Amino acid sequence: MKWLRLLKVLLLLCFGFLISLNSYQLVKADEANTTNSDFEYALSSAPKGLHWNDDDFIIANFSTAYNNRVLNGTNIGNHSNKTVLSKNPSRRNNAKIIPSTNPKHPDTSIIQMTNAEHQTGAVWSNMSKDNYFDLDHEQTASMWIYFGRTTNIPADGMAFVLQNDPNRENSIALSADGVPVNGQSMGVWGADWDINNECPNKLSQTAIQNSWALEFDTFANISIGDDDDHKLTGEGTAFDYYITHNHIMGNYPADSSTYKHYTNRSNKNYFRLSHNQTNTRFPPNNTSFVDSKWHHITIKWKPNSNDNTKGELTYIYNDKNPTTGKPSKGYTISNSQEIDTTKFGLTNGNKKLYWGFTGSTGDYSENNLIVFESLPSFVDAKVDSTIYDNSKGIQIDDTHNIVDSNSDITYSFSLNYKGWEKDWNKINASLKIPEHVTFTSGTVTYPNSPINTSTRQIPADYFKDNTNRTFQYHLPEKLDSNSRDAKIELHGKVDRINSGETNVPVPSVHASFEGDNLITGTETPSFSIEPLQLTLDSFSPNPIILKYNQDTTIDGQITCRGLDADYNQMKVHLVLIDSADLTNPKRIIIDKPIRIDPSGKFTFGIDASILKQINNSNFGNLEFYVTYGDLTSNHINRQLSIGGLLAFGKVQTEVNFQTTIGFLGEQIVPRSGNWQVEVNDSRKKGSPWKVTAESESLTHNNQKTILKGNMFYRDPKKKNSDKNIQGNPTIVASHIKDVDTPEKTNITNTWDSNSGILLAMQSDNLIGTYNGKIYWALSDSI
Repeated sequence: MKWLRLLKVLLLLCFGFLISLNSYQLVKADEANTTNSDFEYALSSAPKGLHWNDDDFIIANFSTAYNNRVLNGTNIGNHSNKTVLSKNPSRRNNAKIIPSTNPKHPDTSIIQMTNAEHQTGAVWSNMSKDNYFDLDHEQTASMWIYFGRTTNIPADGMAFVLQNDPNRENSIALSADGVPVNGQSMGVWGADWDINNECPNKLSQTAIQNSWALEFDTFANISIGDDDDHKLTGEGTAFDYYITHNHIMGNYPADSSTYKHYTNRSNKNYFRLSHNQTNTRFPPNNTSFVDSKWHHITIKWKPNSNDNTKGELTYIYNDKNPTTGKPSKGYTISNSQEIDTTKFGLTNGNKKLYWGFTGSTGDYSENNLIVFESLPSFVDAKVDSTIYDNSKGIQIDDTHNIVDSNSDITYSFSLNYKGWEKDWNKINASLKIPEHVTFTSGTVTYPNSPINTSTRQIPADYFKDNTNRTFQYHLPEKLDSNSRDAKIELHGKVDRINSGETNVPVPSVHASFEGDNLITGTETPSFSIEPLQLTLDSFSPNPIILKYNQDTTIDGQITCRGLDADYNQMKVHLVLIDSADLTNPKRIIIDKPIRIDPSGKFTFGIDASILKQINNSNFGNLEFYVTYGDLTSNHINRQLSIGGLLAFGKVQTEVNFQTTIGFLGEQIVPRSGNWQVEVNDSRKKGSPWKVTAESESLTHNNQKTILKGNMFYRDPKKKNSDKNIQGNPTIVASHIKDVDTPEKTNITNTWDSNSGILLAMQSDNLIGTYNGKIYWALSDSI
């Protein structure tokens, strides 16, 4: 079936309703956080990140970790350092998950690792919820991290960790006394808390076992106690000896070779952490990680195809701007390291690891915070962008990066879902429209969709009165293992640049694609606009709507700048393009002499017999341009519709259900007021159409609680016809046109208070306002 016989238009409808009960809630503020201005600033400026369920990540239980070690017989004896133990009186994990307060991103989840002195935190992926790191597959994790601001002395940092520790989701570095190791350890390295210990193996046993860690160290621990002012106290203060500032370094915490034993002048023992040129990176010019800014990190894993005991981990620090999402113009730190996967102690063919973050503070502190953009095993996807110069029929790249003034242009975005455990759903495309470019229409295509593989028009309202020059569009379908690809095309024009002006640059812009389990993006190519000496305009409508067997005309206006124009020597070219086959469209050249008057105006007549050549698809495009010797004008395109159009008319952007008062049991909630969903049909008699509706779940205005209930459709003409429309596209109206004159139909006119779209609500819902979306789709079929 040809794509234009499955024309499908998507409109988005926001709605909400209020649950009101004779009840109240008491909220108690966290006094520690409300007095922390840096913490409040970090939350209010947090970039866009993922929102997850409470059980996607696990806050490690340090008491359980210690008890497990005792039961396993791995306790390595008691330390005698009471100074260190007195600063760590409990086995409390200071990490917690909190919501962003940035009004632009209220649904972003933030991990707070530490916020005061002598703290340790650890958060791990929940393997039982398919959150893991798979060594057998290429994996990507991306996140934003925040280290606080330089108030006195910040310390100590955080570490990204891959691990197969026996303590699993409760893993933490524990001293021999069962105390979570803070300070220079960051909760992952061993505890150098015994000045009588000279054995690296004893130190490595206190680290997180079967692990590899990438530390982001904000404090150089360089005290070895060689003078009276810096005596060794057994608190662990020498891991970074010879290093004077912030650094990023990766190594194996449970490997004894990671720790190098030394003695100071007083013959006291201490250990240095093994840093080397190949795995340690420093910010330039002693720049601090601690700067009241969010910094982006991308971590990529690539298994070795020739050796399954090896793999390469690559990290890039500071690679994105937190405000724009574009690549950072400041410094970046990047490195790749070969990882020995036998260090993880995996057996029986298992390749899955726990992954997460640890962090700690010692005598100094900082706010250690994390926001995730992608989780390795949830969704991996790639987005590419290309730009096409439609006027010349070629793609913009390094060899062709100059387009003519007033040219037709297409920005194309290809989304490819690679895996893994979850679907990529609720994807919102967002693009800052480049300067000197105007978009007028767009399409979205899912080539492997189980619902509709035809090309769908993006509603025209998305391109009208866009004063803030931002395009945002909610993709109508998810991507998963059954439908991996989507393509968005935005069609428009570049500005007209007068003759005599210099080339005008069109910058690269960042396009973001933010879904429920992944946030990613792409950068569009940049190019320049060259002024035209020969410019073509047309005031013919777009689209051109015709009856069957109807002739039509195309008008044009030629403008010459810097030329001694002879209109008698100019030639008008027109091409009819059959849109039935998008992969190989048929092009029919209409070439006949056209008179151009002395003012540069012309009219091109097209006979109905010529239009019949587009295979009765009823849709096509007319492309026309002018040549004058070696000069070619810009190309103009007009969509052609034969026999009329089918489209949504007025659709309310916000509707409501009735407020419920004193509700304690199950109930059917009617709509509030008259809903309006219009269908306009100017096609011939006998043409069919249908409207489907699909809803999201309703979410409380606290952004967390989901309504217990769902919307459903009840046919006013049929009993027992209730159909749940939540995540389920359902036909809510259909019609066969019985006249040849244009029709306008409001599909809700036949609904009453007990039919149409209603809300089935269960008991025990939280009081407040709930909001969500309905997606309406119009197809020209039954």
